[in-house]
Amino acid sequence: MADSSSNFADIAASLLNKLSGGVELSCAFDQVELQVPNAQNPSAPAATWKLNGSVRIRTRGDQTAAPAAPQLPASRPDAGA
Repeated sequence: MADSSSNFADIAASLLNKLSGGVELSCAFDQVELQVPNAQNPSAPAATWKLNGSVRIRTRGDQTAAPAAPQLPASRPDAGA
């Protein structure tokens, strides 16, 4: 099995790199449970992550070239929900 921590980071970076120019990605979770192994101590019990809600990623503007390092858009305190 490949290093899952770097795989998750690579997937997140790739996703953010592709989301440009006003794209929105929404994920809704209803009582989802994930068993996450402890990479530092494989003999330890897995942690349970419970997801119940939603995650939304939005981008704004035009992006003509891929950025050197994908970043989340800065939050604006004056922006409405």
